[in-house]
Amino acid sequence: MFSLSTLFVTGIAALSASAMPFSQLTKLLPRDVVHIGLDEHTREFVAYKRDGELYGRYPVDADFNSHMVKRDATCGDLSVEQAQKLPGWESLEQYADDNWGTGSRNVETNPADYLSQPAQVCVTDEVVELSFEGDPTCQSHRTSTEGSLTGTDGKVAIEVDQGFNTDTSYTVSQASTLGIDSKLEVKVGIPEVADVTSSITVSTSVTNTLSSTFDVSYNDVSKVTITMTAPEGKKCTAVSETKTCNMQAKGSIRYLATGWVWFNYDDETEGHYKWAANIDNILTNQDDRSSFADFHGAMSSDTKTAYEGTCE
Repeated sequence: MFSLSTLFVTGIAALSASAMPFSQLTKLLPRDVVHIGLDEHTREFVAYKRDGELYGRYPVDADFNSHMVKRDATCGDLSVEQAQKLPGWESLEQYADDNWGTGSRNVETNPADYLSQPAQVCVTDEVVELSFEGDPTCQSHRTSTEGSLTGTDGKVAIEVDQGFNTDTSYTVSQASTLGIDSKLEVKVGIPEVADVTSSITVSTSVTNTLSSTFDVSYNDVSKVTITMTAPEGKKCTAVSETKTCNMQAKGSIRYLATGWVWFNYDDETEGHYKWAANIDNILTNQDDRSSFADFHGAMSSDTKTAYEGTCE
């Protein structure tokens, strides 16, 4: 009986017989593979474990690697300048120093020859929860709507609005040092408002630039028809209540670096000139590869509640 690990290694070995895109290779490798060297003589990727043990060699698919892959709406390219502002950048540099030396080198992200596995900055899939500063200020008012006969049997139909809506503009008060000027999709969570709504999640696009604005809109208001029998000589009405709440809201968006940083040496070191270090597997604490953008705004919401009609 073969173990799963044996089958995994066997699968990797089989794939190494043909040229492999960098993106396919990195998806198949286990998490303890933290850096990859480029053997420019044999045109192979050479994968190593954290302890320096050779894991495997894989031919380069030059045609595939020179093509840009489609970016997710929540991700953008990570530049060298942004990477060097990571809280954990010194650890990445120290990793390169310890494994490949301190010789003359340049750092590169998203090299033109290996675009299939980029260095990216992504908005995490966690919902950005709004928080309110103080208690909301709410006002309520009621409106009455008269009905009209729907036939000869004395029935009256009255349409009223029911549901929740908000449309608020938020301003970025502090931009992240990652993803500068990028416009990425973010999920914003709106908590319960004054005990009259349930929490909801809204998707929006945010540009990571100081003082930029974005809208968070949600509207589930719909028409509700109340039908009643009108006694002869009576007028029927339906009462609906609108509760408007205003509050100061704020939130923070996590921008997270992911992918590969290339250290390109002028002289061959440890058998190669070019080495790619995996940001995720070296900086295992998300905070070491994160930066936050803060935003705030004056949120306003309307909650419409329909009441049963009366005839009098």
